[in-house]
Amino acid sequence: MGRIIHIEIVAADHDRAAEFYSKVFGWQVTPAPVPEGYLLAHTGEAEGIDGAIMSSRYQTQPTIAWIDVDDIETTLDTARGAGGEPVGEVQELPGVGRTCYLRDTEGVLIGLRQRSS
Repeated sequence: MGRIIHIEIVAADHDRAAEFYSKVFGWQVTPAPVPEGYLLAHTGEAEGIDGAIMSSRYQTQPTIAWIDVDDIETTLDTARGAGGEPVGEVQELPGVGRTCYLRDTEGVLIGLRQRSS
């Protein structure tokens, strides 16, 4: 049905990126059996999508993954402490919630969404 089942975050330093996503979002990252430089990312027990962080030597196409968060401000503060950088302003989208962009330690742009209460 075209449902997203996996994301790959491409990074020049995949270990540093894995540390960022582990600190900011609590992802459990483990090396895949093959290839070297490919880390599997378990994003949680709830319904959702798992993914991977991989070395940019395999692919260079950027992807924007959107991540649900409980509190955007807390997430942005945690991201700053882990080396990330907010991009633009937090916006309220009717029927969607609060959204903003964040750049990780590798320069990868990700989206954050805090659902409306």
